[in-house]
Amino acid sequence: MFSFCPDPERAQRNIEAFLTENPGYAEKLKSALEQSALLFSHSQFLANYCIYHPESLFHALEAMGAPFDYEVLCKELRLSFQSCSTLAEGMKAVRLFKKEKLLITTLKDILKKAEFQELVLDLSTLADAILEESLTFVDTHLRQRFGVPVDNALAVMGLGKLGAQELNYSSDVDIIFVYRDEGETSGVPTVQGVTMNRISVLEYYTKLVEEYTKFLSSNTGDGFAYRVDLRLRPQGQWGSLALSLRGYEEYYESWGQIWERAALLRTRTVAGDQTLGNEFLKMVAPFVYRKYLGFDAIDEIRRMKSQVEQIKPVTLSRDIKRGYGGIREIEFFIQIFQLLYGGREPLLRERSTLKSLYMVLQKGFIGHDDYRYLADNYVFLRTLEHRLQQLNDIQTHALPSGDGELAVLARKMGFNDRESFLSVLDARRRMVRTIYDSLLEVKSRGAEKSVVSSEGLLSDIFWDMETPAEHLLSGELSKAGIKDTRKAVHYLTKIRNTIHSFQTLRGRRRLEEVIPLFVEAALKSPDPDTALLQLVDFSSLIATNESYLEAITGRGEIIDTLTFVFSHSEYLSKIFMSNPQYIGSLFEGDVRKKRLAQRERELRVLADQYGESAAIRLFRRLEEIRLGILFLNKDMSVIELMRNLSSDAELVMALLLKGQEGGSSAGLGMAGFGKLGGREITFNSDLDLIFISLDEPEETHVRAAEKLLRISTSYTKDGIAYKVDTRLRPEGSKGPLISSMKGLTDYYLNHAQAWELQALLKARPLSGDKYIARRFMEMREAVLVQRGGEVTAGDIRRMRERISRELSKDSVSTGTYDIKLGKGGLEELEFLVQYLQLRHCRTHPRLLVQGTLPALHRLGTARVTGPGDAAQLGEIYLFFRTIETVLRLRNETVLKKESASLRSIAGILDMSEQDFLGALEAEREWVSAFWNKIVVSEA
Repeated sequence: MFSFCPDPERAQRNIEAFLTENPGYAEKLKSALEQSALLFSHSQFLANYCIYHPESLFHALEAMGAPFDYEVLCKELRLSFQSCSTLAEGMKAVRLFKKEKLLITTLKDILKKAEFQELVLDLSTLADAILEESLTFVDTHLRQRFGVPVDNALAVMGLGKLGAQELNYSSDVDIIFVYRDEGETSGVPTVQGVTMNRISVLEYYTKLVEEYTKFLSSNTGDGFAYRVDLRLRPQGQWGSLALSLRGYEEYYESWGQIWERAALLRTRTVAGDQTLGNEFLKMVAPFVYRKYLGFDAIDEIRRMKSQVEQIKPVTLSRDIKRGYGGIREIEFFIQIFQLLYGGREPLLRERSTLKSLYMVLQKGFIGHDDYRYLADNYVFLRTLEHRLQQLNDIQTHALPSGDGELAVLARKMGFNDRESFLSVLDARRRMVRTIYDSLLEVKSRGAEKSVVSSEGLLSDIFWDMETPAEHLLSGELSKAGIKDTRKAVHYLTKIRNTIHSFQTLRGRRRLEEVIPLFVEAALKSPDPDTALLQLVDFSSLIATNESYLEAITGRGEIIDTLTFVFSHSEYLSKIFMSNPQYIGSLFEGDVRKKRLAQRERELRVLADQYGESAAIRLFRRLEEIRLGILFLNKDMSVIELMRNLSSDAELVMALLLKGQEGGSSAGLGMAGFGKLGGREITFNSDLDLIFISLDEPEETHVRAAEKLLRISTSYTKDGIAYKVDTRLRPEGSKGPLISSMKGLTDYYLNHAQAWELQALLKARPLSGDKYIARRFMEMREAVLVQRGGEVTAGDIRRMRERISRELSKDSVSTGTYDIKLGKGGLEELEFLVQYLQLRHCRTHPRLLVQGTLPALHRLGTARVTGPGDAAQLGEIYLFFRTIETVLRLRNETVLKKESASLRSIAGILDMSEQDFLGALEAEREWVSAFWNKIVVSEA
């Protein structure tokens, strides 16, 4: 009679039992016989429920067309709870409520009234409503005993399939509990007016979790609502049932493991305080989605999976969830991409399995065929899982062993017989396993290939702690280009010792992999002595900071880049060692040229994320890393470098000036002098600034300027943003911080000395009021045209000689070259150019340009110098600035013969050391001769 059902005998028995128990419903059942028989064939536990609650069957049949609405479900359950005066009555109400709704969902499923994704969403929405209203119900009863937690809140966070809104028919609910702060409850007043039962919020929320879990999961005469699994909380079954937000943060920062990151991928707030839940999600996001997770994550996920795989041969596994080619493998497949790339690809931060898989496709990590196979097989396996669980409301994932049961299951899945079903199922699982295994194999191979190859500059025996360091005093280090082998042995011994100082076995294992690769790369670098020196500090740092190791492990290109920096630049090396975020910039592909608009956007994003003070320090150092590597790699000329560093400083100053609260910077301008004005900033340069107001400065202007100086020059854990010098303002440090436009004009026209006119030559407005900027440029030109000729060759010569006499470190006897202040050096060249600009600007106003190179070009065009002389000076200027920049990167101010700096500069200029020194001496002689020809002869 019921041959259309997958299990006709079960359908027949349950129909007969229904009519025996409810004879008055015979006519009503007749009108819905086919749907009822299908339901009774699929689900014994719902058939039993309908037999004793016949109206529920017909109500469910009528309600199939209505979608599950969270608010409606909550309201309905809340009304049910209102008639319950005890927890026991509430437990009965919630169990009956869930079965009523499961009946509707199951009918929609087996009658094909809804697709898979709608079904799991309905099941999850039902759980959300039950968890929310049950929490309120239990909490209300508990408050009667202990009062209300003062200024506190609790959020219930759903993980796993609950968090992903993909619940099964008989899923556990994986939840954790977070409360806001430590504190106490209000207690309850006695008749005598005494407050009693005041307890800590930890005690209160622990009791609440205990009562709540019992309320949902106790198996009563009406069954259970949900089995509650709390084992995903920190420290598992031994951990506290509830934890404060700060407690979670401290745990995940210090002890969080990769399986916990995977568990948190699908977390969302399912009950309680939504605001607190959002704070929790924001707090754990950096832990879950790390930008610097290494490929060793694959091995850990594989180990996680192996713990739950069947011990039996995989071809015999009946577990469609944990067995070969099962649901868990598809989920792990997606989680691998989320863990590896979610920190850099926000699109991958989806909770839903199918949505996450689609995003993996969209980002190009998998092809369309793999996506289609995995998505289709996931829905197939989850549907099969539903069919297994619908029968008796048991959380099972195993195929039945009997042929008859398998035949029934096959028909439930739409197959004619057991053999065809098992054949298709096996093919699908093999397909999933193949895709899953290919991912792991490819990524593992990729990780291995990315590791720097070690070809034995140091033998493996050195890394054995029992090996005496003297074994290195063979020719190995000398062959590597080490100049001081004894120091190198000392450095290497300290580096080796760091491996055994790591606090965890996992960390030590990573160090044993990474440190030798760094050493090999350092020994192959252009300056192995310097690279090893920097590596001593760096190895000590990563031995105490696992986030560095995670960022580096398996990434040979990062090892290469860092070692390159260590060998060339102490300045950049120290930046890298100050914050893991700087190493992270290498992962994000930030070592490339960027337009001004992009850098401005990045600075604004950092300011929004960290606040102005932290953002400008972070921005400057990230930019110095990017530009320094581009320069050292010869991907950026020194003139591009100076312009970029200068515009970065301008962006920072503009942000600080515009960011003053209440518009206090309105009517305030700012001008840059010196290298900032000339767009010639180099690494670690000071910024020469003056502040200008249109009229007399107001108090708000003074506060704005002082705040800018305070933020930019204050010492923090990240150092200072910029050293700012405002002494070039009228009357220097004795004068007011802000000058009015009128006062500034009067000062320069009537009181400025020769050196101040020379300084004004390189001045330009940076940010602030545009009208002030235009007025400043008009004033500058008028003053210099009128007074520039007053600056004599004698003035220039005396200033230059005084600086050289007091500050120059040039020394022929010691082989020391002061590129900037020595004879024929950079400053002499710049003073020469500035003198020619001032002397001829009345006749040629176009000479009043701030930068040295543009000034030389215009001097040549105006025939103030011969075109050949101007071009030669320009080439020498770039030569000097390149040398100066490399020295700055090495934290040095002078160049010495037979030094590592000399070798580094010669290499960057593609010259031998001898040719470089010859060129340097020749260029200095040329500048000195030209100086004598122009300045000395006229003085």
